Amino acid sequence: MDLRLNTKVLRKGMNLFILLFVAGSVFSIAVTQTALTLAILLWIMIMIRERRLLLSRGPFDYYFLAFAVIGFVSLLFCPDKGSVVNYFKRILLITIVYLFAGNIREKRSVKIILVALSGVMIIFAVIGIWKYMAGVGGLSGRLKLFHHYMTSGGILMIVALITFAFAVVRAPCRVRIVASIGVAVVLLPLVFTFTRSAWLGLLAGMIFMCALQSRKVMIGIGVLVAAFIFLAPSSMKNRAVSAFDPSHPRNVERVYMWKAGAEMIRDNPVTGVGDIDLAKLYDEYRPPESQEIRSHMHNNFIMFGVIWGVPGLLLFLVLFGKILVSEVRVFLSVPQEEWLLRGTALGALGTFAGFHVAGLFEWNFGDAEIVMLFWMTVGLSLAVGRIIARVHEETR
Repeated sequence: MDLRLNTKVLRKGMNLFILLFVAGSVFSIAVTQTALTLAILLWIMIMIRERRLLLSRGPFDYYFLAFAVIGFVSLLFCPDKGSVVNYFKRILLITIVYLFAGNIREKRSVKIILVALSGVMIIFAVIGIWKYMAGVGGLSGRLKLFHHYMTSGGILMIVALITFAFAVVRAPCRVRIVASIGVAVVLLPLVFTFTRSAWLGLLAGMIFMCALQSRKVMIGIGVLVAAFIFLAPSSMKNRAVSAFDPSHPRNVERVYMWKAGAEMIRDNPVTGVGDIDLAKLYDEYRPPESQEIRSHMHNNFIMFGVIWGVPGLLLFLVLFGKILVSEVRVFLSVPQEEWLLRGTALGALGTFAGFHVAGLFEWNFGDAEIVMLFWMTVGLSLAVGRIIARVHEETR
């Protein structure tokens, strides 16, 4: 009796910290990481008390293990052993997948998490809009809801995509209306971040979700894009158009970085250069015309090739291909009437598309705040798959 009681208390505490992790992910990295650490510690304590491993096997286990091994091997050949911090941080964040997949077992838990995520984001979005409009920077300034406008853009993009999913699925009318309003509120500060990669990721994620669920909504997206082009202030239109201008200074600098990254991969094809700050190395490889020195290559694919070599890049492609296939299968397994689970699965797919399209132009895999939300959606997708499988078994 005492064991059951203690385990029950521990589980309640773990669930509370999971919820705090979700809510804090949109406004504080300190709150988020503290809550995540405490949730994992309580999870471990539950496993010790119950004397069993509460780690459900998933479709990515061996890929994650290979991810850890390749990163460790690269670390052995890395001249800067201080990069071990970066390496362990990336590996440890993967536990978020298992934390959510293994402990989110009921539809009610899924609902609470989504309401907390979108609700807190909407509150901070409103605060951000008010501060931005009351500021002195004008509409050409870049909004920083968090410590950096690009981090703000990435987080706003993910929450907007997750919320948008419930405006698309066949949910009750009130849910779709509230979700649509929520998306509109989150979109405004996202536009004010002037983060082009997040804009493109958002558009890609929305189109991908509409293609899977409701192609008619694509017409509405087209209308909104046209309205933005014709009605937005010149500073915003110029920023959007610049994403497709190869002569734009920022785009030219990115091309320099990508070419330098390709040369780094060519010179270090097996182990890469290690998970390090690339500023000094890039200074050696960049062309004389380059005006910037960056610590990364502004592209997820090139970065994995640079830091972990060709094996790391191939694993990155295979792992995320596997995640995409898994998330599509989960989505297709959820009936239309199970709108909560279907919307969650669709939001995970939208996040996948948005994250990787944005990652073509940014090293967003190196931004812990964004990656934690991404891994959360992967874990939620797995949780939805297990919940719906149990529902199917019970209805047989």
